[in-house]
Amino acid sequence: MDIHIYIYILFCVIITIVGFTTWNILRKYENATDSLLESEDKLIDIKRSLAGTLDKMKEIDRKQMFESDDDVGQIFKQLKDLIDELDRGV
Repeated sequence: MDIHIYIYILFCVIITIVGFTTWNILRKYENATDSLLESEDKLIDIKRSLAGTLDKMKEIDRKQMFESDDDVGQIFKQLKDLIDELDRGV
């Protein structure tokens, strides 16, 4: 009869440990998921901001005097490439 009590106590301890580790892992997983979603939202906001900036730059440069310029044209190209890369990644 004594062995049954020890087995029962051992099972209770094992179940408690497994329950605690499962809860801990689930909590860490939820925190990581929340961080990932926040990062994704920030990237989307950055993409929108860059697209808006590029649109404003194109509006200012209606005659395409700056876009065809070597230095300023390079900035236009970099902004467009960055927005395209964000489109592919997000």
